[in-house]
Amino acid sequence: MTIDTLVAFAGIVFFLAIIPGPNALLILYTSLTQGKRFAVVNTLGVSVGFLVHAFISAQGLSLLLSQSAMAFSIFKWLGVAYLFWLGINNVKAALNQSELKIDPKKSTLTPSLSSSFIKGLLTNLLNPKIVLFYLSIFPQFVSPQHILEQSMLLGLTQAMVVSSWFLVVILFASKLKAMLTTPKVTKWLNYVSGGLFVSFGVSLASARL
Repeated sequence: MTIDTLVAFAGIVFFLAIIPGPNALLILYTSLTQGKRFAVVNTLGVSVGFLVHAFISAQGLSLLLSQSAMAFSIFKWLGVAYLFWLGINNVKAALNQSELKIDPKKSTLTPSLSSSFIKGLLTNLLNPKIVLFYLSIFPQFVSPQHILEQSMLLGLTQAMVVSSWFLVVILFASKLKAMLTTPKVTKWLNYVSGGLFVSFGVSLASARL
């Protein structure tokens, strides 16, 4: 694998990264509501997810998953359920906001760093569209003699490119946080992000092999 090959792959994944999706929405939402530290840990979880996808693809499990309608369907609906869960939780947070303002103990509660990491990891892993992306793209960049090594290198490249873009998003969001995190705006941010997570789930539900 040459440097030119890596640059070409990096270009592809960069343009995919800047297209809004569940990963980007999670990072932006976390940045605005919980702060940079938790968003960075989200990003770390997403990055590890790319490495897991790359390893699975190299082992041929992605191909097996794509060729089994039942396995793909189970995996897809797990992803749909998870996105719906994220969306419903955000909507519930908006509905409960007045209660949180009254009770200061509740308002100071924040998720743990480990839960932020797991959120980022699962948002990435439970997306069968990434599996299909790896199946369609990797064969063009990986030689049969070095499947595992080159697949992991591509996964690492994607993790670095995507995390770099997300860090830009986090820094940008941190500049806007003071303006966008008033109680009223936060309430609507929860509603909008919840609706978007659900819409991503609906879109994923329509995915076909």
